[in-house]
Amino acid sequence: MKNYVKWLGQEIKSLNTVGAVMLAFMVGVQLALFLVAPITGLSIITLVATLVGSACTVYMMIGKPINGLLGLISALGFIYVNWTAGHYASVLDQLVFVALIDIPLIVTWKSWGHRIKNGVKHLSFGNWMSTVALMFIIWIPLIVVYTWLGDTNPAWDSLTLVIGAFASIYVFLGYGDSYTLWLMADVVNIALWFTALSAGYSASSLPMLLTMAFYLMTALYGRFVSVWSK
Repeated sequence: MKNYVKWLGQEIKSLNTVGAVMLAFMVGVQLALFLVAPITGLSIITLVATLVGSACTVYMMIGKPINGLLGLISALGFIYVNWTAGHYASVLDQLVFVALIDIPLIVTWKSWGHRIKNGVKHLSFGNWMSTVALMFIIWIPLIVVYTWLGDTNPAWDSLTLVIGAFASIYVFLGYGDSYTLWLMADVVNIALWFTALSAGYSASSLPMLLTMAFYLMTALYGRFVSVWSK
């Protein structure tokens, strides 16, 4: 445990300038939103989840395995936030993320980073076509299932689950292409929370919308600049 705590400190200090600036900006925005709105149990959980989740994506984009612990903490908050919003597919998406990314990163904290040190694997064009086709095939029946379950936004929410699950699988397998899927998932999540904000069915919609936009920025950096692009 002592070694793990020491390692956590080293990982936290490994944040580069780009990541530090991005994270500082997001902390300021989320704190401002939190302080001007009524403070409730939901708003506190949303604040913690969005801040820790933002830190998670920043460390992920630079290839640091500390995002496993950060991701687990944020996922617990996002599960609650999505449940209260009626985004039941997103709840499952977070559970998949925890199982395939957070827990493996926490368990293999000593060695996980070596998997991508010298670059990552990439999908062939044929594998990409198969992935897109399979996602579409799965998405259609999921819309029906989550409509039946009373999801507040079954189409966008189900698509979030499908893309997010495939992205988590490819991260687990060590593919840099996962960032292309994260980009897609972030765009869908932005649509999901924009709809929630427009319809007014979740008090967490604005901070979550801004968080998803931030995720999109980190995914762009991860896809085209960081170790995941090599």
